[in-house]
Amino acid sequence: MNTAPTETEYRFPGSVEEAIELKEQFGERARFIAGGTDLLLLMEQQRCHPELLIDLTKIRSLQGFSVGGGHVRIGSAITYSQLLASPAFTQAVPFLADAIRTIGGVQVRNVATLVGNITNASPAGDTLAPLYVLNTTIHVSGPRGSRLVPIEDFILDVRRIDLKDGELVTHVCIDIPDQEERGAFEKLGRRRAMAIAVVSVCAVLRIDHGRVEGARIALGAVAPTIMRVRDVEAFLVGRALDTNTIGKAGSLASELAKPIDDIRASAGYRRLAVRGLVRRALENIRARIE
Repeated sequence: MNTAPTETEYRFPGSVEEAIELKEQFGERARFIAGGTDLLLLMEQQRCHPELLIDLTKIRSLQGFSVGGGHVRIGSAITYSQLLASPAFTQAVPFLADAIRTIGGVQVRNVATLVGNITNASPAGDTLAPLYVLNTTIHVSGPRGSRLVPIEDFILDVRRIDLKDGELVTHVCIDIPDQEERGAFEKLGRRRAMAIAVVSVCAVLRIDHGRVEGARIALGAVAPTIMRVRDVEAFLVGRALDTNTIGKAGSLASELAKPIDDIRASAGYRRLAVRGLVRRALENIRARIE
């Protein structure tokens, strides 16, 4: 027998404290919402039946973002379109901006939020691989105070995150790569635009005198969560970013990836895609350096 509520109440709290109080009052019967592009789809598919939606978009403290001091700070109510409209943001983290541009169409980006992509915790989330290599920190507030959680500890599994009862994400902080670092984002979907990623790759390299001093590489859609390929990162350090090194790095990443078969692609196809996308990302970084 279907006991789902026939109606969902909608409220606009004016502060984070009020939002937390509402969530404590309703517990699992309430959900926070900002853009809602993922949550509303779940509701339409009858897999989610909240009695109350707590809309965060009217809370002033969640509506801002800033770029400076080596960091980008983004409130949970900031949309993708607002970020892309800021030259300071797109210049500070250009490859994250590239990832955002692959998400949906303009209409989706006008309402969807970066924090929503994080809390949805899909391994195919387009912004997640860039956020992993940018050392993103999640700022959480709840009835017991505030805490900071590195993104790799915040996302626990497919659609599982480290949020306790009554907690919400207020904002995230992202490290801005310095002048010696270059990054690239690559994505493979089943069509050219508005597609869920079959595989995504983001890489950031620090190059000094023609050799790699440091590397951070993350793979999306090949594991339950975003996967850092640390053996590939270690392999690159100390080497010239030449064709031979790039080829070996792509092959090593392909060997390390443990993808699954699903309706979008087979595991074997994903391994080939990892090899090709890692090579392409590194080639793009080399071209930007040159």
